[in-house]
Amino acid sequence: MKGIYILSPLNQQKFILDQEIEKPTPDKYEIVVHIKSCALVCPNCKALNELYKKNPREKYIVGHDIAGVVVDLGEGVSNVHVGDSVVGIIPVDSYYPGCGEFCCLSEYDVVKKPERLSFEDAAAGIGDCVKAYTALFYQARVCSGDTVLVIDGATPFGHVVIQLATQWGAKVITTASSQDEQMFLEKVNPPVAQIIDIEKRSNILVSSVMEETGGVGVDVVIDNGVRMFTQDEDKREIEEKRKYPVLHKHDVISCLGMSGKWITSQSDLQLDPPDSQQLFLRGASVNFLFENVWTLSYAQHGRYQHILHDAINKLERGTVKTKIAKTVSLEEAVNILPELQNTRIGKTVVNM
Repeated sequence: MKGIYILSPLNQQKFILDQEIEKPTPDKYEIVVHIKSCALVCPNCKALNELYKKNPREKYIVGHDIAGVVVDLGEGVSNVHVGDSVVGIIPVDSYYPGCGEFCCLSEYDVVKKPERLSFEDAAAGIGDCVKAYTALFYQARVCSGDTVLVIDGATPFGHVVIQLATQWGAKVITTASSQDEQMFLEKVNPPVAQIIDIEKRSNILVSSVMEETGGVGVDVVIDNGVRMFTQDEDKREIEEKRKYPVLHKHDVISCLGMSGKWITSQSDLQLDPPDSQQLFLRGASVNFLFENVWTLSYAQHGRYQHILHDAINKLERGTVKTKIAKTVSLEEAVNILPELQNTRIGKTVVNM
């Protein structure tokens, strides 16, 4: 069988299609899934480097959000049966990639796929739904009446966050970094309260947010990474290279209201004493969003299964919708991966 991996060292971004992978054999409580579709996502190289700092691998799997058919069961499996269509997320420490023919994962990492939901839509939506649910419910505790600022709302993750937040009664403000993103966000239903265009001027964010909220700030900010430095020399030192506008951490903090919550995806976030002072004066908090924690630690099986079930139900009913930008084959995916970060609107899905 074959599958896609990223080779070490990770900073070289070298992807290969390995055609000599042995078919997995399930251990206790594990299942083997014949993959039909997998959402294509750039590997989180910073997280992988940290997780495997002591025991680095020669190669790491590509693709985690999968939909397929169960073909084999390990001892003790009771939640699914051979022939069931399932949707799930492969843990980052797995040896079998989602961008491949077969994978092996715990029965607790999947849920059954409804017949009305296609394999493509299920794979495209499940990862972003879990990430959005983690940010909004378990970290931000969003409820009706809150105001949520979603940075880069046109990205697949941002789009799902907007839909879930509005369904839970929150007022949503978001940003756009291009004309295409602006047009995409204008079609979101129900509509967001305001779309802030930061393509040419990112310094208008704070003033726009304060005007929209009557000067009180927002209850929650969910970012897509932040810029930590302003000097060109510092940016080069830490390799802060971004094709699209990225907001500075000070702008994000300045948008927070009293007891505001900042949910960040910036794993190496550095807060200077003035930043901490501003957060302290607001009674604000910072949470780090790392959705893979659910599959790295099995202390919260019940909660994780609840998220998976709720996400799939929303995807089936169409209350949460995902946009698929294009579908590709395994062979095409290897060539697309190095440039995948340039695709901002919609998900790329690999069909086997």
